[in-house]
Amino acid sequence: MLIPYLTLRNPKAAMMLYDKALGATTTMLMDSPDGSIMHAEMSVNGSTFMLSAEWPGMAAAPKDRSPVNFMLYVSDVDEATKTAVAAGMVVTSEPENMFWGDRNAKVSDGHGYEWTLAQTVEEVSAEVIKIRADEWAASNHGG
Repeated sequence: MLIPYLTLRNPKAAMMLYDKALGATTTMLMDSPDGSIMHAEMSVNGSTFMLSAEWPGMAAAPKDRSPVNFMLYVSDVDEATKTAVAAGMVVTSEPENMFWGDRNAKVSDGHGYEWTLAQTVEEVSAEVIKIRADEWAASNHGG
């Protein structure tokens, strides 16, 4: 099992956003004596992720944008994107059908992390994905 662990400058605000924007629920919470979040666990669509405030000697929260992106499969990307935006996330990539059969959108949470919202809309064979990937690379990167 692989569980992502997010380090945040304002974990309480992030947790409220993840609840409203993604439907995440808090399954465990440990406050520190100073009132910040020492450790928390949240669940969304059956997957768990953990988070905490920054602590001396531990990883720092992203200053601008983390190179890590979280992919969350949902039943309706367009509706999930609208919900995320209404809760305070910002669209970084509008919903679009992708060559591998998913419909994807990307939203930024304002805490340094980007979330890809995905929905499978077409079952595509590996052979067709390869052809489409080559076509996509050629048209988008001069490949």
